This record gives sequence, C-alpha cells and structure tokens, in this order.
Amino acid sequence: MHAQPLVLASAALLLGGAVFLGGGSDDGSLLWIGGAASVVVAAFLVLLSPPRIGFAGAGLVAFLGALVLWSGISIVWSIQPDRSWSSFNRGLTYLALLGLGSFVGAVARRAPRDAAAGLAVVLGLAVAWALAGKIVPTLGPELDRSARLRAPIGYWNALALLIATSLPLWLWVAARRSHGARIRAGATAVLAASLVALLLTTSRGGILVGAVAIGVWLVLTRPRLEAAVALLIAAPVAAAVAFWALGRPALAEAGAASGDAARDGAVFGLLLVLALALVFGLALASAPEERRRLAQAAVSVGAALAVIGLAVAFVRVDVGAAWGEFRNPPAVQVPQGPERVVSFSSNHRWTWWRESARIFEDHPLAGTGAGTFALARKPVRKDTQAPLAPHNVGLQALSETGIVGFALLLGVVGSAGWAVASALRRLGGEDRAAAAALAAGLAAYLAHSLVDMGWEYVAVSAPFFLALGILLTAGGSPGSRGRRRPIAALGIVALAAFAVTSLATPWLGERRVDDAYAALEQGDLAAAAATADRAAGLNPLSIEPLHAGALAEELRGNLAEAERLLRQAVELQPENGETWYELGRFEFESRGELRLALRHLDRSYALDSFGPAGPVLDEVRAAIAARR
Repeated sequence: MHAQPLVLASAALLLGGAVFLGGGSDDGSLLWIGGAASVVVAAFLVLLSPPRIGFAGAGLVAFLGALVLWSGISIVWSIQPDRSWSSFNRGLTYLALLGLGSFVGAVARRAPRDAAAGLAVVLGLAVAWALAGKIVPTLGPELDRSARLRAPIGYWNALALLIATSLPLWLWVAARRSHGARIRAGATAVLAASLVALLLTTSRGGILVGAVAIGVWLVLTRPRLEAAVALLIAAPVAAAVAFWALGRPALAEAGAASGDAARDGAVFGLLLVLALALVFGLALASAPEERRRLAQAAVSVGAALAVIGLAVAFVRVDVGAAWGEFRNPPAVQVPQGPERVVSFSSNHRWTWWRESARIFEDHPLAGTGAGTFALARKPVRKDTQAPLAPHNVGLQALSETGIVGFALLLGVVGSAGWAVASALRRLGGEDRAAAAALAAGLAAYLAHSLVDMGWEYVAVSAPFFLALGILLTAGGSPGSRGRRRPIAALGIVALAAFAVTSLATPWLGERRVDDAYAALEQGDLAAAAATADRAAGLNPLSIEPLHAGALAEELRGNLAEAERLLRQAVELQPENGETWYELGRFEFESRGELRLALRHLDRSYALDSFGPAGPVLDEVRAAIAARR
C-alpha cells in the first residue's frame, strides 16, 4: 500500500481546512476537523505500521492525553460543564492532529521538507487572503469595529501568530542554495509580504513572537548569511509599505467611508505589487560576493539599530510610568489604531492574570473546570470585558484545572521540547534545516501562549500539533508492521467513534437550540418546546436548551413546567448568574412572586454585577415598595 500520498493529502486537507475554515474560537469547526482527524488516524492505525515515537514522544502523548482526560473529568465539578466538555473536545482534536502528524513524519521520505513547504504554502495563501481584503475592502471583514488585519482567522492576534510562524519557513526557502535562485527570490518576496501583513495586524505580541521565531531559526540553522540578506532586502521595503498603509486613515482606522477605503486600498495594492517586484529583483540580482557584503551590512545595521533603540529607551522611557501603563485599569481601552504598537499597556491582561491567580487561590487543587475562566471571573470582575481565557496558558491551567492540570501542562511542554531537540539531533542536511524552521514556529506558538489564547483557535493550534507530530517521528526508524489483533482494531475504532460522538452531540444540540428559537419566532410554541427537549437530550450539560424550553412553556402558559426547567438550569450551573436571572425574571414577570424574584435576582447580581439583573432588581424593589 502506497501510504505516503494518502497521509500527506489527509494532513494537507486538514491543515488547509483548519486555517481557512477554523471558525475563530467557535466550536463549530471542531466536529469537522477533530472528527475527520480522529477517523483518519484510526484508519491509519488499523491499516499501517504504527509510528515509532520514542521515549520523548511517548511522554508527550501520555502528558497531553492525561491533560485532555483531566479536562474531561473536570466536568464533574465544573461550574460550567458544557464549556468543560467543549475544552475536552478541543483537546481530543489536538491529540488527533498530533497523531496524524506522527504518521506524516513516519511515512514521508522527506517529512520535514514536505511539511515545511506545505505549511509555508498554506500560510502564504492565508497572508494573500488577508492582504486582498485590505486591497479590495469588499473581500475583507467589516471595518466598523476595527481595521486591523484579521482574515481569515477572525482575530488579529491569532493571524499575527500564524504569520510569525511562517517567517522562519520563508527564510528557510530563501536561504538554502539548493532551492534555486528564482525560488529563493520568490520566497524573499513572500517574506516581505508576510512582514507587511504582520505589521498591519498591529499585534504587539505577534511582532515580538515573529522576532522570536526568526531568532530561534537563526540560532538553530545555517547559513545565517543568506537569511540575513533575505531579511535585509525584505524588511525595509515591507516596513515602508506597511507604515504608509498605517498612516492612511481609510486603511488603518475603523469606520472609514467605503469610497475612501476602496481608493486607498487600490493604491496600497499597487504599492505592494511594486514593492514585492523590487524585492524579487534585488534578491535575484544579488551575486554571492554582494550577498556577503549585504550580510555584513545587515549585521552592522541591526547592531546599530539595537544600540540606538536601547539608548532611546534608556533616555525616553519612564520605567515607572511604563509599568503603570502596563497594568492599565479595566476602564482604559488601548486604541485599535496604529498608535497601539508603541503602547506599553497590557490591554487588560494584567487584570485577567490577577483574576486567574485569585480563582486558583480559591480552587487550588482542581480549579473551576476546564474552559470556565469567562464565568469564574464574573463575581470579581470590575469591567464588562468577556475574555474566553486569561491570555496566559499557564495561568489558565491553574485557574481552570488546578495544580494537577498545571503539572500536566508542564509535562506537555517539557516532553515536547525534548522531542523537538531529539529530532534536531537525529536529522541532518536539508531535513534538519526544515525541521529547524518548524521548531522555530513551535517556539513562537509557545511564546505567544504566554500573552494570548492560541489554544482556543484551531486555526493556529492545528499547524502547531501537526508540526510537532511530524518532528516526533521524522528521521526515525519505521515502525514494524505486525499482525493487528481484531480486539486492538476494534478498540481503535471504538475510540474514534467515541471521539466523533463527543464532538458531534454538543454541535447537534446547539443546532437544535437554534431550531427551537426559530420556531419561537414563527409562533410554533409546541415545536419549540419539543425541539428544545431534544436539544437537552443531546447536550444535558448546557443551560441553553433548558432556557429555550422554559421560554416556550412560559409563552404557552405552562408555568409549572417552565419553572421546573428554570430550576433545573440553576441546579446544573448554580454559579452562573444567568440561570438565577432567568428564574428571577420568570418569578417577577409571569408569577408576580416579588420576594422570590428579589432573592433570585439578588443572587444573580452577586455572581455578576455587570449582568442583566441590575435593572430588573430596581423594578422588583420598586414594585415591593409600591405594595407597602
């Protein structure tokens, strides 16, 4: 059986689907990406030789599997069990992608080179799509909220991370003489386009981890001279184009008139094409001796800029003021325009990190349940922000899964680092250079996870786990093909079926909830109640089907059943202010039980003072006062 084309095609399709159809931080894509990856990996385990992952790989799989399992177990005590189930499903998806990557590394003869080239192409297409939306505004996302570059991910910081991981890949293509002059010149041009896109995200964290990715690659591989030349040619041109674009209000500021955005977008497109043509020509025309002089110039310029930057920072930066700005209060919003690049503000991260620490102090052993930070912070928050995660994966593990989850996360990071280091020692020549480019991207992902929430975005986590899986097995000895016992094969199929079922049922439940509300809008109350009941059967951990069913029963006049469903929601998530609010609203509006309504709404307000309970509480208190 010729497995290599099938394995590579499966990985390429899943990678492209994750990047372009990942759906942001929503869970909808998990079914298709995680389900497909689970089925594919199960099929390969049954039909092919299992990959040999070594001690480091075994440790990684064990720690990651245990972390995913612990997040699933946390459903038992979770304050929001449906979110914990979602977190468990996300972990299953990443486990499957890691397994698929290990098959790529085991069966592909040039796995690191194939993976680096394939990932570079996919990420290059993502950059092209993002820039196309700036050139032709009708192709991009709406600009009312922000003009920052974010397509196709939907989140500028996540896009910046993807671009950062692509930089060492393009440097690898541009620096290796075996790639041919035109290919290397083209890679230098794409490197320039990627730098333009990175700057247009105005993501400070993305720019920093881009520098980390480039630095790690330069440390791990050679020739550094060719890479320095590629950077020297691409970076100044990219900076000039990006700074011009950031200086145009129609391109850099939210709410620009469509005509202005279209006009400046066309000019930007022309400038970008001319700039990339210039970079291509310079890269193609530079002779080897000129490249040595350019490399020396690049080192000199870089050193001079570093000295100047340190001198300016020493003279101009007030450390105390910068620290105060970093800990910006929740009410202070960092501008979404280009001026944010020079801001020292953490943009609420300091507040979220402190809230995570406080949640951990209250639940040190097991946390509040995987995926529950957004709800757990509401009793202590002092703003209306609604972050999914604290933008630091370590603090997220501590607050949501306790010291146990944090220890497992450390095991994942440590074993992953061991596995990557083993791969770099094992590989040589062109494969090692490509593996170093992949490893630099992994380092960027790890650094970014300390200041953002890439784990929540399958579009950026899928490339990470695929690449990590490839490095587990690339260059190793192939696994032996023994006789597969039927019981083992059945066990593998059963695990895949479990994963698909776990991914599918909450997705189906969410669709049924949408159907229930659609029936409510059409006035079909009986259908709405029945559909909500089916949704509750599919996802018994969610309060949404219960609230939809309660509303249908309330409108039908079946108040006893509506109250039963609302009380069931409270019992399911007693730490969720929304459940108490809905029950209090029902007692006030449908039953007229003011004392009960006051008690429930007061509990909701205590759990979330920025929630909807406040105005209704005022109405209830006024009604009680009027009765006296």
